[in-house]
Amino acid sequence: MTSNAEPKKRKRTIVLIVAGGLVLLCVVCGIFGTLSRPKPEGQATATVQAAAHATELPQPTATPRPTDTPRPTNTPRPTDTPVPPTATPDPNLIQPGTYFVGTDIRPGIYKGQAGYNLFASCYWARLQDLSGSLDAVLANDNSIGQFYVEVKESDYAFETRCELRFLPSFPEPPTEFPQRIMPGTYLVGIDIQPGTYRGQAGTEITDSCYWARLRDVSGELEAIIANDNAIGQFYVQVQPSDFALTTKCELEHIGD
Repeated sequence: MTSNAEPKKRKRTIVLIVAGGLVLLCVVCGIFGTLSRPKPEGQATATVQAAAHATELPQPTATPRPTDTPRPTNTPRPTDTPVPPTATPDPNLIQPGTYFVGTDIRPGIYKGQAGYNLFASCYWARLQDLSGSLDAVLANDNSIGQFYVEVKESDYAFETRCELRFLPSFPEPPTEFPQRIMPGTYLVGIDIQPGTYRGQAGTEITDSCYWARLRDVSGELEAIIANDNAIGQFYVQVQPSDFALTTKCELEHIGD
């Protein structure tokens, strides 16, 4: 019994294997037949387009067109800047130069300011003509410090090497006068008070201190009341009647 059953089993197994192989062969042939069968033209195009669409990158959205920028309105042209008026010259101020008296400048007293040594002094001259000769000079000086000069109506011309200011009137005297004055010329009762002044010069004539009490500031020899080239310690008594005092060195007021 056993010997007859085993051959039958083997026969049945072989049949099943062959049948399975036939079925597998049919399936494979069906697949190749499907792939090799030509598709309709419309279907193929749609398939290609779908595949291309699937591989394409997303297209950017359309960039909006910029709107027109409004043109700027016309900027109004700036108005012309008004030219400042030319400064009116000071009629009481004269610059360095030579002037006809009564035509270019007025006669009267002028005030100037120079340095405190000869190299920084201010030369001025009252003239009776413009010949340039020594005889044309009525009075002159190389003034230092604060100084005054009186231009007379009879003068023909006046020359100055520095700026001068005409004094229409004398200023009011200060409530307190200076007790120490620098080299220069001072009006008594206006710039300085009368009284006794003390100075200190060198012991040689080359180091002396020139001073002069004046009856006017014309620069003429007749204007000098008293003067000296003092050396060492010295004193000057300024009188209330003196018009001015000129000094070439520093002085100190020590009393009446």
